[in-house]
Amino acid sequence: MKKARLRFKRKNLLKEKVPNKPGYYKMYDKKGKLLYVGVAKKLRHRVQSYLQKDNFKEHPTKPKLRKKIHTYEYKVMPLKKARKNEHRLKKKAPHNHL
Repeated sequence: MKKARLRFKRKNLLKEKVPNKPGYYKMYDKKGKLLYVGVAKKLRHRVQSYLQKDNFKEHPTKPKLRKKIHTYEYKVMPLKKARKNEHRLKKKAPHNHL
């Protein structure tokens, strides 16, 4: 089930109830430019992890990315299929992964 782009705010993530199922997610900046494409076994945990303060050494790009994320979207699908979609989307968006 594909969702429209959602504002990336804590209250929206809690209200939206992102499912804890496998799939892929995309993060966009204010201009709608694709910043990041990722795959997760549990979408809710992965998307919410962008709101948490992480150890910079473990996740050096997350603080930079977190500041730029304005909206996000996700799609629930089997993990194998999600990985194929992630690979295809990353080819189309080389600016991906800061």
